[in-house]
Amino acid sequence: MTTQDYQLLWLDPRALAQHPLNVRSEIGDITSLTDSIRTKGVIEPLTVVPLGDGGHQIVAGHRRTAAAIAAELELVPAIARADMVHAADDRAGAAEHVATMLAENVHRQNLTSVEVARGVQEMLDLGVTIAKVAKSTGLDPKRIKLAAGVARLDEPTAAAVAAGGLDLEQAAVVALYADDTETTTRLVEAAEHGAGNFAHAATRAQQDRKARELYLAKVAELQAAGRTLVDKVHMQGAKNRSLGALEHDGKSLTDESHASCPGSAVCVVEDWNGPRVREVCTDFAKYGHVDAWAVGPSKPTTAEGKKAAADERRQLIEDNKAMAAANATRRQWIRTVLLERRRGEKDVLRFAVEAVTTFRGDLRGWLDSYQPDDAAKIRAELGLQPPWKTGAEGEPTLTSGEGVTDARLPLQLLAHVAAAIELTITKDVHRKLDIRQREMATWLTFLTTQGYTLADIEKRILDAAAKAKP
Repeated sequence: MTTQDYQLLWLDPRALAQHPLNVRSEIGDITSLTDSIRTKGVIEPLTVVPLGDGGHQIVAGHRRTAAAIAAELELVPAIARADMVHAADDRAGAAEHVATMLAENVHRQNLTSVEVARGVQEMLDLGVTIAKVAKSTGLDPKRIKLAAGVARLDEPTAAAVAAGGLDLEQAAVVALYADDTETTTRLVEAAEHGAGNFAHAATRAQQDRKARELYLAKVAELQAAGRTLVDKVHMQGAKNRSLGALEHDGKSLTDESHASCPGSAVCVVEDWNGPRVREVCTDFAKYGHVDAWAVGPSKPTTAEGKKAAADERRQLIEDNKAMAAANATRRQWIRTVLLERRRGEKDVLRFAVEAVTTFRGDLRGWLDSYQPDDAAKIRAELGLQPPWKTGAEGEPTLTSGEGVTDARLPLQLLAHVAAAIELTITKDVHRKLDIRQREMATWLTFLTTQGYTLADIEKRILDAAAKAKP
């Protein structure tokens, strides 16, 4: 670069041309910037390129230009970059302009995640490799790869992401659900309440999508097998009755005995354990079956009672899903945040020691591996070795024979306490008796002192424990 390529000029801000590839979608509020420029002038020069008609085009400094005009400045300082002039069809030159905009604004955090993503995608579309984008903008390659989905968000969602101040990683999660307005709205709202709440919402969204995919796969499998599908199964009424409520010639109907019935059909029910296939008869009276149910006093007989029972069932399913998502998010936080610390924070050792008596039954189950399958799952989620793994001398050890530093020993003990407690926490723990809720509340309360953000379902457990008698 020579001095001829790089000149300091004083230019009329009103005569400067806007850049067609400007990564900033909106100028935003420039009141404070205008006041500053009115008092002190433009301290940092704009970056411009010469145009063939003698004018100049802004590459970096669109907000400063707008503020200078608002402050009624006649001239502003600008660095004219002749080396950045390119032909209209020069894709590499256009990409260099975008890179300059990103490099100037990204590290000031002046751009929203959507603006950064669109700028990165513009460079990729112009044929710039990820490695070159990273070098020219200073962005990590991993973040650049996240940009593609974010750049293609529809305008309402992109606006919500920008207004909510989501970072690029969060925006990329939202982009995964771009086809689901309800989920993207829930994620953006969760982000407004902090990263912890966003993590819970993201886990729930992931689990809901997986459940939906399993449901659709099961539906497709049944359709391929030629089965008749119905949308809903009924325990009462004439249509789509569950086989469990029907008899034929004095015998209970089974899947096998009903297979040849013209009314044989299936309903795929979305349950917390995954899609479940329910066999039904589309018109039991027509095909000679009888109602096996005798309505007892404990069963709801009124429309209001039936609706209340159905609502209660739906709420139970939602609560189980919420608890499953909270469990996954909490264990991820324990593994990647709490147990990754170099030393135990305040009260870690005290809690771990007292847990030996408070959760003695849970610890016994963990240390003796009463539930090998469940224990293996918890070990994987928390990144632990089996507590019964022998050390160098063949003796069982909680450190698995590793050279754990003294500073980390409280965390090592806490890791096994966490595993013992988490082993007992299922997705229906919110329905447990008072003693289980109190134990769960003790654990959750401790985690909050270490920086964990509770999910709503976990907050309800704390509330229930507080109301329960000691």
